[in-house]
Amino acid sequence: MTIQSFDYRDKINYNEEKANKVVLTECTHARTTLWCLKPGQHIHPHVHAGDHVWVVLEGEGLFLSADQEKLPVSPGTILSAPAGISHGVENTGCAGLVFASISAG
Repeated sequence: MTIQSFDYRDKINYNEEKANKVVLTECTHARTTLWCLKPGQHIHPHVHAGDHVWVVLEGEGLFLSADQEKLPVSPGTILSAPAGISHGVENTGCAGLVFASISAG
């Protein structure tokens, strides 16, 4: 496998009905996806066996977790969800919410 580079703006793809996941890379130990949420869309809090890091690129919303209070997110926010901790997000803004998700494990 070779190193891959992306301009995330070329990969943005919204779904009218639900949050849309665009797979960018799948490696042996990690997967990188771009999540695109229209206003009002969400990803329910859920749990994985591996760690997740989210980097918010565009838009505004709330990080959701059964384990802690809601956290506001906006461009530049970096969230780290260790394995076994619930994580989700809701687009509470008036424009698209776009974030990169790097999952390991």
